Amino acid sequence: MMGKVKPEWVSLSLVLALAGGITLADVLSLALSLWISLFLLSLLGLFFFRSRSRIALVVCLVLAALSLGAGRLQLEAERCEALPHQAAGARLTVEGTLQERRSTYTNEKGQVGRYIMQVRRYSYDGEADVQPGNGCIYVTLLEPQVVGSTVVVTGDSRPLTYYKNDGMYDALHRDREKAIYLRLFADDGEKVVVTAPPGRWEAFLQDLRQALTGRYEVILGETYAPVLASLLFGGHYEDLPPGLLESFSTTGLIHILSVSGSHVALLLAVIQLIGRVLGLRPRSLCCISVTFLFLYGALSDFSSPVVRASLMGAASALSLTARREYLAGHALALAMAGMLLYSPYLCFDLSFRLSCGASAGIILFQRPVSSWFAGLPLFLRDCLTVCVAAQILVVPLLFSAFFSFPVYSLVANVLVAPVLDLVMVLGLLASVLSLLWGSAADMVLWLIKPLLVLALKGNAFIAALPGSRFWAGQPSKWACLAWYLAVVFVFCPSFRRRMGPPLLACLAAAWFLRPSGPGVLVLDAGRDQVTAVIHEDKSADIWYNKSRFANPDQAAVVVTPALRAHGVFRLRQCRVDGDGADHTLALLRRDFTLLSGTGSGDVPFRCLASVARPFPAGPLCLEFRSLTGWNGRDFPVSAMATIVYGSRRSDETLTEWGETAAGYGVPCFSPSRDGQVRLYRWRGQWRISTFNEEQSWNIRNI
Repeated sequence: MMGKVKPEWVSLSLVLALAGGITLADVLSLALSLWISLFLLSLLGLFFFRSRSRIALVVCLVLAALSLGAGRLQLEAERCEALPHQAAGARLTVEGTLQERRSTYTNEKGQVGRYIMQVRRYSYDGEADVQPGNGCIYVTLLEPQVVGSTVVVTGDSRPLTYYKNDGMYDALHRDREKAIYLRLFADDGEKVVVTAPPGRWEAFLQDLRQALTGRYEVILGETYAPVLASLLFGGHYEDLPPGLLESFSTTGLIHILSVSGSHVALLLAVIQLIGRVLGLRPRSLCCISVTFLFLYGALSDFSSPVVRASLMGAASALSLTARREYLAGHALALAMAGMLLYSPYLCFDLSFRLSCGASAGIILFQRPVSSWFAGLPLFLRDCLTVCVAAQILVVPLLFSAFFSFPVYSLVANVLVAPVLDLVMVLGLLASVLSLLWGSAADMVLWLIKPLLVLALKGNAFIAALPGSRFWAGQPSKWACLAWYLAVVFVFCPSFRRRMGPPLLACLAAAWFLRPSGPGVLVLDAGRDQVTAVIHEDKSADIWYNKSRFANPDQAAVVVTPALRAHGVFRLRQCRVDGDGADHTLALLRRDFTLLSGTGSGDVPFRCLASVARPFPAGPLCLEFRSLTGWNGRDFPVSAMATIVYGSRRSDETLTEWGETAAGYGVPCFSPSRDGQVRLYRWRGQWRISTFNEEQSWNIRNI
């Protein structure tokens, strides 16, 4: 049986064990010495069983990879914990380098930018003692600022906080990967002192980007120039036409607007073709290819898909020079292992997972999938094969992150993607020519413009077709496991007998444990207060209290993904109060389908604006939007549970209410502390679960 396993499966399985160790260490948080001991024991096992038992050898290999990944993650976690988190909450003066502009927005102070700053040193405001800095912080500054410059700023610091709801982007591991440990608000008008301009390399890259973008705007205009820049180098998302990102997401082509492996493959193919036409020697062509890959990665800010694809491209170029067989599976495994060992928190990055999963799918399933389309023309067969194979391993990731699947992705990949690939090839050619011969670059850009317009309009047409997305919500872990077992069952005939029983068991578990029936979802939305009553048909009623201190787009950033993760895509009653209610209501109407009438299904829940007697009688879950006016004595002792809010996370009234609830034996929850709170029915029993914990309370069946 072992001899029938493909080499690609072995190498990719080992790097998967490495990633599994990283995930395991993030959950368990065990001592580093334990993982080192397990790794050393695994190495001893490899030496002892190398010629005795193949099964034991495989087990030792997997344990070695798993313990290596776990130990590397634990080492990185200890480094993150050693950062000066204690500085959060104080007014600080910080000197550091602006590395990246995350976003820009306009408020009453003017144009404001949010940057990532590499900290060199810092001091508490009013103190002469200067502390050496390490790690990074988020800093909010008045625009304009120059990325790469070293500045001194003074502002109020805040600790990092994360919304604890299902469906949210994993910002915690993103910040840990970049060693970010606090936020600094320096947008109060104080002068930003620039102590050093950007370095030569950073200045060169910025000037090159600006020169290329300026050349694009001359021919393509302000509408299409950012689109070409995004196609070639990523970024520029704030400058894209309205609705463009949504249409590309609907058709499944969103990866084209962020630099991915296809961009690197096109660049490498163009370089190899030009080099062979010019008659360059293999060694010279290899050096040129690697140099261009590095420059392209630098222009694309070395995002994880670019690094992964560049490493694989460099391995391919070296294999051509050395006249050795290029095994894409081994190259992908080596690239993934190197990136994970260098930055283990990449394992939790969505773009890294999608990039590696799509690449692995193409490598492993391209041949069997190609046989499905054997009767089609070669061009059409290749397009469909790559599209289908790339999606096999990432379907659970797509549903988990976007809660939907692009129905017309095959159509878009056949009709739109080839045109965009041609646009990217011509765009790369125009970019090179703009540095050598401006007139020739303009001619190529004039050729690009109608192709780009055709691709964008064609993609928008496909996205507007009815039923362009299959919405399903966030799948359970059992459903994801069942999918991957089904993949093994379909593509590995020799394992079908072994995969059948566990596949059926996972399908049964996913079916019986699926959420069903009415319920209530109280979200952690920061200063906003959001409650959704979910009906039998998965429609919902929302009561939204909007705070003027919260993000104006909080509904789109927090509420929409949380509700979609629970399979809610339709709203019935939508009540929005507070500052900016009209804008919030417009966002909800944009993201959800509005239904008329009332939903079915009763829940033991009441949402009250304040604490006022008499309390509702019976075993109900009571939500109090405000504790203002509570006398400290009266309490709903018959309640199933209470959900309360505080004006601050350390609110004394909130603490006193929790102590009173504990005295009566009534569970008390707060979204700011416990995350989202969900009330649901399971086997005739109402249960309350939080983001981190789950509690139950037996009441009569309703």
